[in-house]
Amino acid sequence: MDRVKDRYYLELALQEASKALEEDTYPVGAVIVDGDGQIVATGRNRVHTRKDATAHAEMEAIRNAGESIFKAKVNREHFTMYTSLEPCPMCTGGILFANISRVVWLLNDDMGFGGYKKIKDTNAFDSKFCKVIAVEEPLDDLKEQQKELMERWLSNPNHVHNLRKGAIEGKVK
Repeated sequence: MDRVKDRYYLELALQEASKALEEDTYPVGAVIVDGDGQIVATGRNRVHTRKDATAHAEMEAIRNAGESIFKAKVNREHFTMYTSLEPCPMCTGGILFANISRVVWLLNDDMGFGGYKKIKDTNAFDSKFCKVIAVEEPLDDLKEQQKELMERWLSNPNHVHNLRKGAIEGKVK
């Protein structure tokens, strides 16, 4: 895919991330696209809205892709996942098992739960990782927008630090 197409789909992922933040949950969005550039599925983080620790954007997009993922595996079709943040270990596993052949993210998450690069560096799943092209932080302006969402998240009442502070103060049940 070219940079113009990458920008378009990353902007859509960023829109999903913004929606997640508006819903008071972690600002991450994802979009899955087939080899023809058709959107197969979208997802956004819904951990707090669904009270489900596995409701990450990438996993939701994979779930929403449903049967398309299985058909792609059988027919050896190539899907790309665009996400606003480096996938965590769980989402990395989902990407590998779904046979996503390319993953593009806006912002590395070295200090958080970003796990794609860390898991890849273990060489534990070389036979899977060698089939995936990873593109990190390709567009500076969109990367900055994701950073802004992450900064806004820090003051959100559902951010774990704020939840813990509320628990200490007796404000959280």
